Amino acid sequence: MAMKTYTLFVILLLANVAFANHYQFIVKETSIERLCKSKKILTVNGKFPGPTIYANKGSTLIVHVYNKSKYNITIHWHGVKQPRNPWSDGPEYITQCPIQPGSKFKQTIILSDEEGTIWWHAHNKWARATVHGAIIVYPNPGHSYPFPKPHDEIPIILGEWWKDSVVEVLKEFVGSGGQPQTSDAFLINGQPGDYYPCSNHGTFKLEIKSGKTYLLRILNAAMHEILFFAIRNHKLTIVGTDGSYTKPLTRDFIAISPGQTFDCLLKANQNPNNFYYMAARAYTNGTNVQFNNSTTTAIIKYQENNYNFNNSPISLPYLPSYYDTPSTINFSVSLRSLASKIHPISVPTKVKTRLVSTVSINLLPCPKNNTRSCQGPNGTRLSASMNNISFLTPPRYNILEAYYYNRVKGVFGADFPDFPPYVFNYTDDVLPLELELPKFGTQVKVLEYNTTVELVLQGTNLVTGLDHPMHLHGYNFYVVGWGLGNFDEKYDPKNYNLVDPPRRNNVAVPKNGWIAIRFRADNPGVWTMHCHIERHLTWGMQTVFIVKNGHKPEEHILPPPHYMPPC
Repeated sequence: MAMKTYTLFVILLLANVAFANHYQFIVKETSIERLCKSKKILTVNGKFPGPTIYANKGSTLIVHVYNKSKYNITIHWHGVKQPRNPWSDGPEYITQCPIQPGSKFKQTIILSDEEGTIWWHAHNKWARATVHGAIIVYPNPGHSYPFPKPHDEIPIILGEWWKDSVVEVLKEFVGSGGQPQTSDAFLINGQPGDYYPCSNHGTFKLEIKSGKTYLLRILNAAMHEILFFAIRNHKLTIVGTDGSYTKPLTRDFIAISPGQTFDCLLKANQNPNNFYYMAARAYTNGTNVQFNNSTTTAIIKYQENNYNFNNSPISLPYLPSYYDTPSTINFSVSLRSLASKIHPISVPTKVKTRLVSTVSINLLPCPKNNTRSCQGPNGTRLSASMNNISFLTPPRYNILEAYYYNRVKGVFGADFPDFPPYVFNYTDDVLPLELELPKFGTQVKVLEYNTTVELVLQGTNLVTGLDHPMHLHGYNFYVVGWGLGNFDEKYDPKNYNLVDPPRRNNVAVPKNGWIAIRFRADNPGVWTMHCHIERHLTWGMQTVFIVKNGHKPEEHILPPPHYMPPC
C-alpha cells in the first residue's frame, strides 16, 4: 500500500511562515499507469493531481505557466473572485486566448475574502480531467479558524479516469452527437482504490491518531458526476464550502457536485485496531443517462494499529443509492452560512436586476448524409442551453479583449434574454418536441456596476431532467431559495432565506427544480457562468456576464498585462 502521511509539524510550519507568492507550473505530458495500463496524460510539474497552492487570505500570487505540451492550455482559479482582474481568470476564448505549445503566461491571482478550500484546473476542452489541484487559503496571521484547530489537514481530491486518451474520448464524443464514453474509474487523490484491477498497491492511505480531529479538504474534480462520499463508521462535520465558512453540520455522508469543495472535520473516535474505507460513488437521476457505477476507495489506518491490512477484514461505508434524490436534496438544503460577527455575510435584500434562466438538455436534427454524428435519441444530436441559447465559444478571439478594446465587432452579442423566450410548464412529463431545439449564439448579459442581482435557474424536463451544478466566475453568491417543479414568482420568494443562506460559487440546480441566487455586481469584468458537468458545458450550457465599470477608478477593470497570450 502506498502511504501518504501528513504530520502536525507540517501544519504548524504552514501556519507560522509566509507562503510562497510565486509558483511555477510546467504543463507537460507524463506517463501514468492506472488500471493495468500506462498512458500519457497532461500534468502540472509531472504530478497527478497537481501541486497544492497555499496562501493567506487576501494574498496576491504569481503563477508562471509554461506550456511544454503539444496542446493548448489555460488555467482557471476556481473560487478566486479576482477583483477587477478577469485577465487571469482563465476560461479559453472568454477571458484569454489559450497558451499555445512552447509558450508561457504569467497569471496574477488576487485573493480577497476567500478562506478555506478552493481549487485550480485547466479550462479548455477536457484538459481539466488531469490538470487540477487544490488551493488552501488560511486565515491571516493572528486569526484562527471558527472551530477548534485540527491536528492535521488533508486534501482529498475526487477525480475520474479513462483508460483511453481523454483527447480521443472528447473527439469521439463530439463527433458522435451522443453521450460520452463512460469513465473507467473514480479516483481519490489520483488512485482508483482496491475495487479496481491493478490498483490496490497504490490505494491512498491516511494515518490518523486516536482522539485527534482532522480537517479533510474535499473537492470534486470529476468531469461528469455528482459524488457521494463517506467514511466507514465515522461522521463528517461540514465547516466550510467553496471558500466560505458554514454553520457546523454533521452527517454520515456528503453529496458533492463537480466543481464544489467541502471542508469537513473528522474525529478519530473509533476502534483503532480496525481499518476503515473512505469511498465515493456516483449519484445520478437522469433517464437513459450512462454513468460510471463503480466505487473508489481509500484507507484510514489508526497509528495505534499494528495489524497487517492484507489480513484484516474491511467494509465499505454506507453510501446512498445511485438514484437517491431525497438524500441529495436533504443534504444540500441543510447547509447554512456561518454568518457570525467575525465572518459576516451581506445578502442583497433589495433586488434591482431580476433574471430567470432555464437550464436544459436539447436535441438537434441530424445533418443530411451524416448519421455517424447522430447517436442521440432517435437519430438526433444532443445539445444544451441556457434560456434556449446554446453557447458558441468564439473561435479566434476572446470576449474580454473584444469588450475592453471595442475594436473587433461581431465577437459577441449583448442580448442574452432576461427571461425564458418561451414560458411553458418546464417540468411537465410530456413537452412539445419543438421546444427541444435551441438557438445558437455567443450572447452575453450586460450588468450595471453595483446592481443587485437575483437569478433564478430553472431546470426543465426537455429530453430529460437532470441536476446541473452551475458555477459563476468572479463572484460568490447566496443561495436564497430552491424548490422542485416550476418557480412561482409570487409564492416562492416568501420562503427565501435572507438570514444565513449558504455562500457558494457552485450550486446544483435540482432535477426538474429551481435555485434562486443573489449577488451584488461589484466586480467589473467578463465572467462566465456554466454547468460544471463537462459534457453539458461542451454541449453549450453556458453564458457570460459583462459587468460594467463603476464611476471611480478603483471600480474599473485593471489594465491588461502586455503579455496576454495571442490568438
